[in-house]
Amino acid sequence: MKEHLLQEVIKYAYDHSPGWRKRLDEAGISAGDIEEEEDLSKIPVLRKEQLPSIQKESLPFGNLTTLEAQRMIRIFMSPGPIYDPQAEEGDFWRFGEALQAAGFGPGDIVQNTFSYHLSPAGFMFDSALRSLGCTVIPAGVGNTDLQLQLMQECAVTGYVGTPSFLATLLSRAEENGLNIQESFRLEKAFFTAEMLPPSLRKQLEGYGIQVSEGYGTADIGCIAYQVDKEPGLKVRESLFLQICDPETGLPICNSDVGEIVVTLLDKPYPLIRFGTGDLSKWVEGREGERIAGVLGRVGDGVKVRGMFVHHQQMAKVMNTYPEIEYFQVLVTREGIRDILKVRLESHHDSNSFKELLTKRLVEAIRVTPDVEVVPVGTIDRGEKQLLDLRKWA
Repeated sequence: MKEHLLQEVIKYAYDHSPGWRKRLDEAGISAGDIEEEEDLSKIPVLRKEQLPSIQKESLPFGNLTTLEAQRMIRIFMSPGPIYDPQAEEGDFWRFGEALQAAGFGPGDIVQNTFSYHLSPAGFMFDSALRSLGCTVIPAGVGNTDLQLQLMQECAVTGYVGTPSFLATLLSRAEENGLNIQESFRLEKAFFTAEMLPPSLRKQLEGYGIQVSEGYGTADIGCIAYQVDKEPGLKVRESLFLQICDPETGLPICNSDVGEIVVTLLDKPYPLIRFGTGDLSKWVEGREGERIAGVLGRVGDGVKVRGMFVHHQQMAKVMNTYPEIEYFQVLVTREGIRDILKVRLESHHDSNSFKELLTKRLVEAIRVTPDVEVVPVGTIDRGEKQLLDLRKWA
């Protein structure tokens, strides 16, 4: 059934999407050549980092959808920039499967702390939760004290968002003299978009909260998710996932680390052999079924506080300031929080200069950086300009 659907989606993409027809023709492949999962390797990997330039050739979706933009329900703009379509109402990104496995369902009042602004995460979880019969509070990001008030006064039973923000909320509650288990009804939490260190999981579970996590992207939606205490993350049924050699694009069948490459069985937006840029590996003995979470990144993009930051985004802003000789971006982690530090070689070190630059960077990447001006010649030109110094589990 699944491989029959694969054939159907490939043919539909070829017949209705000029972008996919072009990609398959250039690879010398006809739609009929793809009959089963093994045949997918004939198709070149479409890397996430290629989407901005492909889309720019024919805005907004680079001819990779089978519906015109005006027939979409919503259009989102993720960092890159990458335009992401929502073609239908309901659980379009299929996170309902993951949330149901995490115990969410009718009777739950859930605080959704993902952003509803431009990027799709807020809507992803809103629609999935509503499909399960949950009541959703569209809390979005920030506003710590208001979020605590909502959580307490509305008797919230579930949370979706990043683990660091929930930890921040509960820490603030304790600072305010509240006992978490007595003052709140929070029973379950589902995390994505950020690493969940074992120490933080243990801390949150110590409050009596059932903790689950999943993995997805703005382009695809849900890819894999935790089921009880079983090892790794279960790959969603309604897609094909390959762990591939980042250089050759060929599948890795053992438990070596490679890039997560996904084929989405979706007719409106048929992403075929889509390279997410995330690294993972198969759980030993569960090859083809479970992945070991995200173990790093391929290419120059890094995820910081749930948002992708790309070198070209930073460079575009920096190049508008002739007073900046050189720059470097460092991503570190302090406790549970990602830190984005921007080091600038410049003779200008005024507060007004740094404040204006910070504002421009936030507009571009949607993450607030710490800006530090250093003497010209300080930064090692042999190092990457976007350097992720965090330790991946």
